[in-house]
Amino acid sequence: MMDGDRTSPRRSSRKRSIIYADPANASRPSKKPKTHPHQQAAQDEEPANTPYLRIYCLGSNDNAELGLGPNHRVGDVRVPTLNPFLSCPSPSEKSLKKGSFPTIKNKVVQLAVGGMHCAALTSTNEILTWGVNDNGALGRDTSSARLEEHLKNLTLHDDNSSTTSSEPDINPLESTPHPVPFPNINPPKWTQITACDSATFLLSTTGQIYGWGCTRSSQGVSLFTPQTAIQRTPLPIPLPEPITKISARGNHILALTKTGQVYTWGLGSEQGQLGRRLPQRGNSLLFCAVTPRKIKLKNIIDIAAGPDHSFAVGENGEVWAWGLDNYAQTGALVSNRGEDAGGLFISTPTRVTNLEGILNGRRIKYLTGGNSHSLCLLDDGSVYSWGRLDSFATGVDIDKLTAQKGQKWEEEFVVRDGRGRARIVTCPVRILPLREGENDKIRWVEAGAEHGVAVTVDGRVVTWGFNASCQTGHRGEAEEIKTPRVVGVRKGCLEGVRFGWTGAGGHFTVLGEEVVGL
Repeated sequence: MMDGDRTSPRRSSRKRSIIYADPANASRPSKKPKTHPHQQAAQDEEPANTPYLRIYCLGSNDNAELGLGPNHRVGDVRVPTLNPFLSCPSPSEKSLKKGSFPTIKNKVVQLAVGGMHCAALTSTNEILTWGVNDNGALGRDTSSARLEEHLKNLTLHDDNSSTTSSEPDINPLESTPHPVPFPNINPPKWTQITACDSATFLLSTTGQIYGWGCTRSSQGVSLFTPQTAIQRTPLPIPLPEPITKISARGNHILALTKTGQVYTWGLGSEQGQLGRRLPQRGNSLLFCAVTPRKIKLKNIIDIAAGPDHSFAVGENGEVWAWGLDNYAQTGALVSNRGEDAGGLFISTPTRVTNLEGILNGRRIKYLTGGNSHSLCLLDDGSVYSWGRLDSFATGVDIDKLTAQKGQKWEEEFVVRDGRGRARIVTCPVRILPLREGENDKIRWVEAGAEHGVAVTVDGRVVTWGFNASCQTGHRGEAEEIKTPRVVGVRKGCLEGVRFGWTGAGGHFTVLGEEVVGL
């Protein structure tokens, strides 16, 4: 069973998000790769004041994708909950009780979110994974035989346990973060981690990529390499030159070289996700798709993968996009949009002039995309959104767009249905910050499959979009949060917590608070 084939009708294996550098503190990109403080901690000896990440999570936990362990209930987690296996609890935190958490050894410095699994890089260069492992996305053995061995070891070390043990309802090897073994190699220093639906990839300080899992086609074919369907242990990915950044989502992967070239691969290729032409059919198409190949771009300084579309940013600020565009999620065109567009996609990199046109001297800090929408964070702390409107994942106020009906801007960039309701916006629309104060500016933003999450400069969380699993943190609310709203702080929950970044999966959200000196 593939990661997206779990029995819950809400399940979607869309999206990952990866935590890269903090866009609020990033300087103007250059061809020379930048190193975020979180990444540096994993590369060198641990500095005295290294910032670590306390991990909170919320949303769907039907398949243990939150990593809260086998004793946590299956189902939705309705409020941001501290992960006891990953975080660094502060002695001053009022909500923690003495002895309520195990000894914290895993100081997370970077985290990646896949469709239904996650991976973390620690300060000691370990890789921890948890969540769904049907297609090898965790990079380690979680089979029944391995679980039986694990339970026996627990029994031997637990004086209070009985002499027999039964298999738990939730596999603890999947529901609890565990390290990925590297039995046949001496692991290099890792500088970046990313995840897509059913695979995980690592980037070393020397520019080498390692990975495991698989990518899947819409026909259900699984491949990791032309020779391997599912890769269950770490494997080096050969490329002809050193890589400075990787980005993965859905079923495709992007890699950026030191010279500004972009390589793509994966079975998510039917709708132009790879940005290059492939053989029309048969094994040659599949083998070509999962083999990294260069696409026709140069002088690129940044990349970003969405579930079925991708972006690249050039050294002069130009933006390129390709992939599925049935809801204008690439932003590359301004006509021929809607559900009846016949699966419209863009097969090769195309300039996104709509996005370039709103910059006015500002620079792009971060691009991210969901199933049918995209988000862009600029260096002035503002966030712009475009794509499908009626799912509310864009966070654009549809009522305001409707009120603008007949205006020149609206007629050119808004697609309406037969009843006059706004369905798609093809031009970036500013949705954040909510107010103009300095602390209201956005530090980080991430697109889930059908929801969005942003973190303000002063550490508050703003969310919107699909909320059936409480992935927005607005519990007891409607299934959709139509426009961005701040997640409320309750007594004993998030008091004094200032978040610095966020990640978003198919139906869940991960939040991180930076802490120093633990």
